[in-house]
Amino acid sequence: MIHINFRKFIALILSCCISAAAAPAAGICSDSETAGDIDGNGYINISDAVILQKYLLGSDNLTVWENADLCRDGVIDTFDMIMLRKMLVSRNTRIIRVTDTETLKSALEKAEAGDEIVLAEGEYIYSGSTPKGRMFTGEADGTVLNPIILRSENPENPAVISGTTTESNYALTITGDYWIIENIKVTNASKGIIIDNSNNTKLINCEVYNIGAEGIHFRDNSSYCTADSCNIHDTGVLSPAYGEGIYVGSAKSTTGYGFNCHYNVIRNCTIGPYVAAEHIDVKEYTIGTVIENCTFDGRGMSGENSSKSFVNIKGNDCILRNCTGYRNGCDKITRAFESNQVVDGWGQNLYIYGNKAYMDTAVNSSGGKMYFLNAWNCSATVWDNFIAYEDGELKSVDNPSDQWNYYNTKLLTYGNSSMNTNY
Repeated sequence: MIHINFRKFIALILSCCISAAAAPAAGICSDSETAGDIDGNGYINISDAVILQKYLLGSDNLTVWENADLCRDGVIDTFDMIMLRKMLVSRNTRIIRVTDTETLKSALEKAEAGDEIVLAEGEYIYSGSTPKGRMFTGEADGTVLNPIILRSENPENPAVISGTTTESNYALTITGDYWIIENIKVTNASKGIIIDNSNNTKLINCEVYNIGAEGIHFRDNSSYCTADSCNIHDTGVLSPAYGEGIYVGSAKSTTGYGFNCHYNVIRNCTIGPYVAAEHIDVKEYTIGTVIENCTFDGRGMSGENSSKSFVNIKGNDCILRNCTGYRNGCDKITRAFESNQVVDGWGQNLYIYGNKAYMDTAVNSSGGKMYFLNAWNCSATVWDNFIAYEDGELKSVDNPSDQWNYYNTKLLTYGNSSMNTNY
């Protein structure tokens, strides 16, 4: 009779799987169900396989259990590891190393699904014509398993993508689906990063600064995109009224762009100081924007074009959660957050919870109350929010008996942490 040590047998299988699945560190993008993204960071790469191996050997826990069940049979086992291995080895990767501006322009122009464009340290200053005001531009489509990746070779010293002046043109424009832009600095243009008619594109750990107008714009029917761990500051240096940090969608008066910018996520971002307009502006006709775990520094907000708060939401079904705003003495900020019904039926069904606002004073520069939320005709459900005034001590704003001290809205509902807002 042949005796088999089952644990060692599994370890051998997993070791072979992982060796065969060795893929570039940047990884591959998960599908809409995030199957295979076991560490929950938005990627599928070799680290997910390592976590799954440890779990199967009994030495680790799974953070996102559902993502590890690739076979969708309710059991995590070696068959899921085999599925993950197939996902990793199926990637069609072409590494393109870039050291100068012309090579970068060429790599973007000729990009194909699966390409990984790796920028060496240094500054890439655009030169040449700018069709439609675009400088560095990526138009090709990636796929779920073969996204197009643009990243710095050294995240500790990121490459800098630079325009030629803050007076005109866009520094970096992506018009294809399934791009990952990671560890890149973008500067010296009228607009920083423009995502146009692009779906499932991720901006990760990017810094955008010294921009004439807005820093990042999800525009023209761009949905299911993400800005994660980005740092945006010094925007609106020439056009303060249009100097938003992150802008989602387009205003109703805008022509030439699609309005359907839905289910975009802004998370873990640091926005400000010297963002001249709102830190985040979510326009009418957009649905399901999620803003979470962000930090806002109010210094330098201009107050122009009615920019009076950290976040202004005009879309529907949006979530604002676990964010922290610091007014830092900026008298142009007269409320922490706001929502507006610019179009009938919009600016509705918001969930606002777990946020903190350090507002310096209980009375704003107009002599009115320093509201946590100003949203008169907009419906919102709120809980676990706090505000601090002169003494810096956070106070709960979620006692219905003193709603009008903190919430200037007639369509307010007090919720609780048991509510399902996982969309």
